[in-house]
Amino acid sequence: MNIRIFGVVPVAAALSFSLGGAAALADEGDPSRGEELSRPCAACHGADGNSPIPTMYPSIAGVDAEVLEQMLKDFRDGEREEPQMSPQAANLSDQDIRDLAAYFAAQEPE
Repeated sequence: MNIRIFGVVPVAAALSFSLGGAAALADEGDPSRGEELSRPCAACHGADGNSPIPTMYPSIAGVDAEVLEQMLKDFRDGEREEPQMSPQAANLSDQDIRDLAAYFAAQEPE
């Protein structure tokens, strides 16, 4: 019986560590998924976040991920209103926002 108890503890600890690690990764954005989600963004901000018309639409390539996250959350949550961005952000989950922010933050500004 002692063998089983000692056998369960390392497995439980490993599982706990694994789940904790997965949760930590979820707090960070996935740039690859962000690239997939960014297709609608390309029309205004450019495929890589470098706006083709920077006088109308800001370039977001290389902007800090935390700044991008906050801006998208503000658009989504109605804290910041903009006729084009608010509807685009309306259905984004927190993870979608982290992924988009990670993708655009990793892009090289021109």
